[in-house]
Amino acid sequence: MKKKYLIAGTVAVIAVIAAVVLLLLNNSNNNSELRIQNSELNAENVSTAVPSTDIKEVPVLTAEPENTEVPAAEEKKEETVKETAEAEEKDQPFLVQITDDDPSIAYVLVRMPNPIGLLPLPLEGEYSKTIRTKLADGSEYINVLHITPNGFNMVDANCEGHDCMGQGEVTLENRENRIMWNMIICLPHQLSAELITREEAEQMLAH
Repeated sequence: MKKKYLIAGTVAVIAVIAAVVLLLLNNSNNNSELRIQNSELNAENVSTAVPSTDIKEVPVLTAEPENTEVPAAEEKKEETVKETAEAEEKDQPFLVQITDDDPSIAYVLVRMPNPIGLLPLPLEGEYSKTIRTKLADGSEYINVLHITPNGFNMVDANCEGHDCMGQGEVTLENRENRIMWNMIICLPHQLSAELITREEAEQMLAH
């Protein structure tokens, strides 16, 4: 009986030892697999972190020297602006009275909408008069009259439509036969210009 218990106990101990050994082996295998997987992951990370040695050469762009010469069109534009500025400096002022030494035979009366002054017709040559009206928002109305010894016309304006520029020339010969008589009118700017004789101007100023 004692032998049977001894044998059974020995078998049980061997079975336990075998089970423990198997568990240890399984754990060892699992750890090895984990270590292998970690090594593979680290290897992948290292391979992506290492910069590629296949570097293409970037062409070097050399900046061309700037052309310091001013184009002819720009020079012409600057000259035109300069000439315009000089002309405005010498611009004919509006007359508010006629003196005895004034040789003019006719005038352009400008109203906006009230009379603001007279521009004499020159005995010879011609000139332009730029009329500017500044607005509250900082912009301005601009009208340019071209005046000759025989009459005048509107050569430039920043109104919409530019109808005033298409009204032709008013002369001493046609001022009574034109559709608009002796006047050119810029409705958007509330500006009118009339060709009047010296006698008409003196009568107007006398009142």
